[in-house]
Amino acid sequence: MTRHLFAFAAGIAIVHSALAAPVIDPNDPRSWQGATVGTFAQLYYGANTLANRQLVVDNNLLDDGIFNTTGYASAAMIQAPGAQSSGTSLDTTGTGSYGYTAPCLCGSNLDAGSAIDQHWIQTDNVIGHSVWDLGFQAAKAAVFNTIDHGPLPLEAIESTVYLSNDKVTWVQAVVERVWLEGFQVNTGILWDGFAYAVGTGTTNTFRYASIIWGGPGALQADGDNEINGIMGLQSDYTPPPPVPEPSTYLLMFAGLAAMAGVARRRSAR
Repeated sequence: MTRHLFAFAAGIAIVHSALAAPVIDPNDPRSWQGATVGTFAQLYYGANTLANRQLVVDNNLLDDGIFNTTGYASAAMIQAPGAQSSGTSLDTTGTGSYGYTAPCLCGSNLDAGSAIDQHWIQTDNVIGHSVWDLGFQAAKAAVFNTIDHGPLPLEAIESTVYLSNDKVTWVQAVVERVWLEGFQVNTGILWDGFAYAVGTGTTNTFRYASIIWGGPGALQADGDNEINGIMGLQSDYTPPPPVPEPSTYLLMFAGLAAMAGVARRRSAR
């Protein structure tokens, strides 16, 4: 019984992490929708040199994998007074089309920005206008963008994220990791790709995120962005531990009480 109870309790603490497939070769010859390790070296470190490509690798900037969203909760978009427009990407089978329809085939602008799906929203460039509630005290935020044309990854990472605890004071976050294949298992769906996580490089945590087009954290500023949705992350890119249901707590306490009773009986012998 004791063994099973400990296994049960340990199972409660298991959290899901985005699958890690770091790019470890500075001379990796692969291309992701036209972007290479050298592309990121040029954009983030100033030049496509071996030394800068090694920085891409050493800093774990690129993950050649899928951001598996299982176990994560999408941040709820709670205000969008600066939303320029919304849309719905049409390809769900991997035809390679960037096609979309606007406005989105969803309920509202807030709906468009509150789930990781086909729908997206464009923000303005005023900090604090487009705001998401991360749902907990997060150390980082993952941004899922929607691509509608090239060049890449510029057209994917074309926003700056700001984090806050009071929706008044905002701290700029910077890109720390890029999941090259996005979140869709079907990699033929090209509007999905280059999902990225941002952080502030501190141990501070934040409840809210605001996203603007362009800004100092963006690779380009062409007046629009397409944000599918975002998620709060812990410092190790995992979601917060799940909160057990009340019935789970009761079961745990009953098991612990039974264990205590067994221990008392053994000590009385």
